[in-house]
Amino acid sequence: MRYNDSRISRNRYVHGSAAPKYDIRREMEKKPSPIISEQTRKNREKAKSMNMGAVVIACFVVGIIGAALFGELYLQSQNADLHREIASMQSELNNLKMENDEEHSRIMGSVDMQSIKERAITELNMQYAQSGQVIVVADASDDYVHQYQDLP
Repeated sequence: MRYNDSRISRNRYVHGSAAPKYDIRREMEKKPSPIISEQTRKNREKAKSMNMGAVVIACFVVGIIGAALFGELYLQSQNADLHREIASMQSELNNLKMENDEEHSRIMGSVDMQSIKERAITELNMQYAQSGQVIVVADASDDYVHQYQDLP
């Protein structure tokens, strides 16, 4: 069958006219090259397969690293929890200090020194000390003064 139309004849494809795909790896596997020694070929074959011991060691190392990372995340979580607890306790401490200061101010505001002085003099018969009755004691380093003998 002949085509006279030049357009059709240009686009015709004939099976088997293209060069076949050449796979160099397949050819190398089929026959060893005279350049590559037998030991090199064995080493290449050995390198293609994974050693079971290497796989076990790699899994062990990955497991240790995973456990270490999990432990680090756990410690960071605990640290964050402790920081929140500390902040809560500091807030509670500040509230208690504020309440304590308010209560102290209320108590100090309710104390009338003049009424205490009048009650001490009238009801309890207390008197102011005379100049000869006051003895000055040297300030001790702690809060208490120990008396070992009678004062003159």
